[in-house]
Amino acid sequence: MSEKNCIIVTGATRGLGYNFCKFISKLNWDIILIDISKNAFKVYNENKKLSDLKKNLQNNNRLKFFYGDLSKEKNVKKIFSEIKKSKMVPTGLVNFAGGDIKGDDKLAKGGKAKNNNLFINTKDYKSIYERNYYSTLFTCREFIKISKKKKLGKIVNVSSISGTYGSVNEFAYSSAKSNIIYLTRSFANYAKDFNINVNCIAPCGTTSARFLKTIKKRGKKDLLRLGKKNLNGFASPEDISKVVYFLLSDLSNFVSGQIIRIDGGETTSPF
Repeated sequence: MSEKNCIIVTGATRGLGYNFCKFISKLNWDIILIDISKNAFKVYNENKKLSDLKKNLQNNNRLKFFYGDLSKEKNVKKIFSEIKKSKMVPTGLVNFAGGDIKGDDKLAKGGKAKNNNLFINTKDYKSIYERNYYSTLFTCREFIKISKKKKLGKIVNVSSISGTYGSVNEFAYSSAKSNIIYLTRSFANYAKDFNINVNCIAPCGTTSARFLKTIKKRGKKDLLRLGKKNLNGFASPEDISKVVYFLLSDLSNFVSGQIIRIDGGETTSPF
């Protein structure tokens, strides 16, 4: 990586994406933030105003914001074209965009699909799949295009532990996240000739603002885990950020094509 890192973060103004941006802002890394709309930061009440968000991320670093639905290839191409014009030179990409909550172009709000099990309707399945898989595919493509010439770059994709074993109650989400794992491995195999590392994390539930907002809807098992600080509890946003930082830093220069589960040992299969 370069002396002055510049990281593209998707899903950057809320949840785990926002927490990661806070983490690297303390390192003075430049950040290119991408989210679905200018109002996306309001979803989990982490910041009241966009100016508050900027203040929380501003250190001795540069920030640049872009907005668009990344499940649409034309939007991704347009954003990356604008990034080139901005004269900021990205050295890394982290794909937090996705999830099983519907995004809205105006408020980025919405709820889960009414039926997210095996019998989810085709429209909702397609929406969740596109939001997770296609957004990752399109951004990886564009990042590799601009990184091939300088033969330098690191990509961290975001799957989920439910993408490693499948979830009956999150059918569309887990299948989309599973495909991100194989997408990561394919990109890693291709990009190694250009000195571009491509890895993937698969986190468990985290104590992010999104999680806490839905805690009342969760089962007794999740509620019992919430107060635990050890490996039997949930990961904190900082736990996730530390692993992503490792994969973007020089510490991981010989690591590529790997799927790293951040789950406190919750899953132990060899996948």
